[in-house]
Parts: sequence; structure tokens; C-alpha cells
Amino acid sequence: MRLWQLVEPESLPGLSGEGTKKHGGRWNSPGRPAVYCASSLALAALEVFVNLPRDKRREGKVPEQKAVEYDLPDDLCRMSGFPGTMSEEETRPLGDAWLEAKECLALSVPSNVVPLEANVVLNPDHPDMDKVTVLRVEPFSFDPRLLDD
Repeated sequence: MRLWQLVEPESLPGLSGEGTKKHGGRWNSPGRPAVYCASSLALAALEVFVNLPRDKRREGKVPEQKAVEYDLPDDLCRMSGFPGTMSEEETRPLGDAWLEAKECLALSVPSNVVPLEANVVLNPDHPDMDKVTVLRVEPFSFDPRLLDD
């Protein structure tokens, strides 16, 4: 399975989960590390873009990003079966329980940005985390037409 993530250079390779441990995410509460990846580079870009504060959506203000492609053995990922319309108040406890159980390395969840597509959450505390392979790291920038003047 190929996965994508946009990562700020100082956080490469992007597999620690420290950022979401500090602030939490859709599928994890603060204090619990998780790594959020997307099923495509385009979805990874959308996920980052919608979470950028408006003042960062300007030419010269967008944080530098690297596109990172990972390989994950298919048998280490489980489909969540959760609907894409769940609130963060509903998804965080489910994700926290999944992280705590360590039953599988990766959980495929619906994207909140594009509910018909999938994001994959990795558990950096899972013993199989070393089976995630970085395939490539490339510079990434958003098309200036997406940015505010």
C-alpha cells in the first residue's frame, strides 16, 4: 500500500507522531502520538491546505513542505468501517482505543475533506512501525492560484 504525507523538513521522515501528540488530531487526543497519511498525494495536499491558518495561505507564508511517499505492507492495515460524517468528539475516543489496543499498525479512515477517499492513521508505538518504508521525499509547493493575494 502506498501512502503520502506532506511534512515540514525539520520533521522528516514524518513518522514520529510528535506533532499530533502535542495537539491531537481527528483520530487521537492530545498526549497520544499518531501519524496521519493519505491514500494519494492530492488528498494529502488537501488535508494540509484546509488545516493551514488563513494567514499562512499566502505566497511566501506557506510553510515549506516535502512530499513523502511510504510503502506499507497491505496486511498491516485494517479498514475502520466508520462513516465519514462523524464528529471529532466521536472519532477521537475510537482512535484512542485503537491506538491503545495496538491490534494493527494502520487504520484506514474516511477523509473528512473528501469522505469518499481514505486517510490512513499509523500507530508509531506499534511494534510493526519499522515495516513502514520511505520510498521518496520530494519538494512540494502549493499552486499559487490556491493562495490568497
